[in-house]
Amino acid sequence: MMKRYALWLKRMMIGAMMVGAVACTEDKSKQVTQEPQADTGQAAPQLKESRFSVEAISRGAAVFQTHCAECHGPDAQGHPDWGNPNAQYVVAPPLDGNGPSPKRSRAELINVILNGVTLDAKQVMPGWKGRLKDSEVIDTITWFQALWPAKIYEQWEKAQADGGKQRGS
Repeated sequence: MMKRYALWLKRMMIGAMMVGAVACTEDKSKQVTQEPQADTGQAAPQLKESRFSVEAISRGAAVFQTHCAECHGPDAQGHPDWGNPNAQYVVAPPLDGNGPSPKRSRAELINVILNGVTLDAKQVMPGWKGRLKDSEVIDTITWFQALWPAKIYEQWEKAQADGGKQRGS
């Protein structure tokens, strides 16, 4: 329990740093470049706008830690036996971009969260319809999508624009 709390706290601290970084920019639609530093003469790294709202990520992280982390892991890394064909039971997949979630449309992700997953007539993931607000579902998806590597998210975004035609198997 303490380890899970430490990981959650780490995520919240990263979120707070992101809030501070975004709050320091005057025009959020442009990149921010700092003036050259006096001691090195080199420009500081550029700060790019995130594709996600920091507030949505923070809210989604809280919902995920409360309702999803027990099965999917505190960092959405999935159960250690996920993908093991010899696993004795069904285990939760990673949602951090290393599992099947980037292959699903937004509507499919929402459907899985709201209605759960049934395999061989047995419910292996509970549905959260009636227990989570629509905004909490969207914020949760935003949080775990923020964990996806940029290339994975860009492929997913392109597939969504193409009507899901380019999704993998």
